[in-house]
Amino acid sequence: MQVGQYIVDRFLPEFVRSASAKRNIQCTGMSDDWVLRLEGAGKVRWVLGYQFDLNGAATSAVTRDKVATYLALRQAGIAAVPHVLVRSLPHESLEPTQLQAMFPGSFVLKPLDGTGGRGVQKVSSAAEAIAIIQASDEAAWAGSPFCDIATEYRLIILDDKVLLAYEKTQPVQLHGLQLFNLGLGAVACDIADANRLERLTGIAQTVCTQLSLRLAAVDIVQTQSGELLVLEANDGIMMENYARQSAVYKNRAAVVYDTIVAAMFA
Repeated sequence: MQVGQYIVDRFLPEFVRSASAKRNIQCTGMSDDWVLRLEGAGKVRWVLGYQFDLNGAATSAVTRDKVATYLALRQAGIAAVPHVLVRSLPHESLEPTQLQAMFPGSFVLKPLDGTGGRGVQKVSSAAEAIAIIQASDEAAWAGSPFCDIATEYRLIILDDKVLLAYEKTQPVQLHGLQLFNLGLGAVACDIADANRLERLTGIAQTVCTQLSLRLAAVDIVQTQSGELLVLEANDGIMMENYARQSAVYKNRAAVVYDTIVAAMFA
């Protein structure tokens, strides 16, 4: 059962097994280790792909839905990149004039629950967006106004504490956009500015509080004008590409997963 980007010989099962062994927790892999069953101290916990058994089911569902996440953040008064539902059902008819009214110029089109930059692209018109949607097997789509992004950050939060924070640098040009996804070739680096890190931490903690997330990876972008906006919150903790950048980063990823496993059995 594959969930998320497919990577051969993932680190995550290795990290989770190591963390489990330290705590006398039995870890059983299923479906080529895309499903891990953890049992110990009278408890059973699960890891599915990159999702850990810490967040509630409804909370996770909201987080995976880009539009639902944006609406929740807007309701809480958190500055975020707007996301609008473009199509909610397969084969749903699309009205060009309605779509053009929502996005009079160029905009960003993306699958509603896509990850890792999959399917994200800049389109110049409603007609172009409709052609892409109709040619795709994706069931649901979201639209977002184009933001001129200068920098993107990721913070991994567990129970209001920062487990890891980094800046995504060297974005990749693809489909008319700068994409900061590590899986596409961007490079992670530490956040050197302590004041900036403190501000980002406050934003990420507020996001987790308002979305009822115990565990999350929060992506925050800074526009060319200097505005900080929440791009998305991820309930899956995918660190494969980060861990492959260096031995130091691999060790950090192992510590993050070790801390998460400990929290699952606390």
